[in-house]
Amino acid sequence: MKIVYSALQFDKMNPSRGLSFEHSNFYESLTRFPGAEVLYFPYERMLDVGKEKMNQELLEAVRHEKPDLFFAFMYTDELDTKTLDAIKNITKSVAWFPDDHWRFDNYSKYYAPHFSWVVTTYSKAVEKYKEIGIQNVIHSQWAANTSTYKPSLKSKDIDVSFVGSWNKERGRVIRVLLEHGIRIEVYGNGWKNGRIQQKELVEIIGRSKISLGLNPSSAYIGIKPLIRFFFKRSGRWIVPDFWNFFDNVREWRQKSIPQIKARIFEIPACRSLLFTQIADTLAEYYKPGEECVIYEDLEDLIVKIQYYLQHNEERENITLRGYERTLRDHTYERRFSDIFKILEL
Repeated sequence: MKIVYSALQFDKMNPSRGLSFEHSNFYESLTRFPGAEVLYFPYERMLDVGKEKMNQELLEAVRHEKPDLFFAFMYTDELDTKTLDAIKNITKSVAWFPDDHWRFDNYSKYYAPHFSWVVTTYSKAVEKYKEIGIQNVIHSQWAANTSTYKPSLKSKDIDVSFVGSWNKERGRVIRVLLEHGIRIEVYGNGWKNGRIQQKELVEIIGRSKISLGLNPSSAYIGIKPLIRFFFKRSGRWIVPDFWNFFDNVREWRQKSIPQIKARIFEIPACRSLLFTQIADTLAEYYKPGEECVIYEDLEDLIVKIQYYLQHNEERENITLRGYERTLRDHTYERRFSDIFKILEL
């Protein structure tokens, strides 16, 4: 099976930020998929030759290679719809849309018609696609790259950890936990400890007795959301987007919808106990109380952290079941296998 894979190579197209999530998880997992030959077409090419030339080169590559599948994990507006339509006439094409709980109305719905298939991680988006005439929709989910996310060989010397970017609500959660005497280590953009590389991230999660998968609402009132009403990201640039004002406002409101994030699967893969709030169809992936811990509010979070830090055997049993469930059901190889079967590949 020959696949032309197109996505970011570096985080936000910036080599100084390291490899992108897409590269470290999707690309690396696809290259290990049995029988797959993956041809890489990173979007950073547009920084050298421009967007139009990059699209021409992509189309030429698809015409020349005649792949069984064109797989796109889009970032912003890198791919022209005319290019996508041409590719769709040459081979099967599929787009991975991971943020449809908030990005459907001002992004995904405009690109979806130009692919043979779309994959969404938001269960309620399936009907939304069908309402606009897109029938070839696959509901899938994030997973864990178990070649990268694995248990640490060191002892669990961290009580609680959180790795992820700062936002207002996450800041409030961490502040309250510290005020209640909970020892928590925090890393990521916007925090005192700053952003860390993936190897260190995996190590910290693996050393943690409890790891938080914080997924609070990111719909807050402030300068950044206000700017997004009128502007959007295009590659590494910010460009005007006044004509999509109402869709952008709708996007901001929908950010209050809890989202299943990739960290939900990466934490159990490192054999750490996942603490998170319910989101979408999360209970279909991990059984609450048996394979992970679900908390309802901040008070409940504090009580449960204190409880499980004191009950080692119970904590380790849930951790082990979550780890085993991840290896069995929640790897990217498993996700891609399910998708390829639907695509009849």
